[in-house]
Order: sequence, then C-alpha cells, then structure tokens
Amino acid sequence: MNKNYLPACAAILEKKLELPEGASCTSREELASFICPAIRNLLDRDMGRLLQLCYQIDVGEEKLKSILQESPVTSMAMDLSLALVDRQLLKFQLREKYSSE
Repeated sequence: MNKNYLPACAAILEKKLELPEGASCTSREELASFICPAIRNLLDRDMGRLLQLCYQIDVGEEKLKSILQESPVTSMAMDLSLALVDRQLLKFQLREKYSSE
C-alpha cells in the first residue's frame, strides 16, 4: 500500500459509529482496538445496527457469519472490528488502483 489510508479509514468508522473524531492510530490493530468498545456495545445492545454497519461497509456475508458463529465470545468484537477496518482499507486500495488506470 503506497499511501497511509488509516486516517481516512478512521474518519469513516468514527462517523459511522458516532465516535469522537481524532483517533491517532498508526496500525490497523490500533484502529480496531479503538472501535472495539463500540462494536462490543452494538453486539450486546443493537445487533440490527451492527448488521447494517457491516452491510454498509460491505463485510462479506460469509466473513460475518464465520465471525459470529466461530469466534470466541471474548474476541468476537475485536474480530469484527478487524474485519471492518480491513474491508475499509481494501476499498481505499481498490479505488486507488482502478482510478489510476
């Protein structure tokens, strides 16, 4: 990846999760850790909104099912957070790749 997409990725996820702006994350793991409490809250209290978020960001249905069915409860929120971050980063990479051709 040529550019650092983390700040843009963080901004999108902060907005969608209604989090305070300004996460200064230097890695995908840090960003996932930052959004993890919000994802855990959605898992516990608003599954419909969580599923809508996963749909909007375009986390694959199979990936989502796999995490929900196979991840241990203790790591499910982090696994979902990483999936959301990875998908958002991939979208930035694909846009760059196909916009420069």
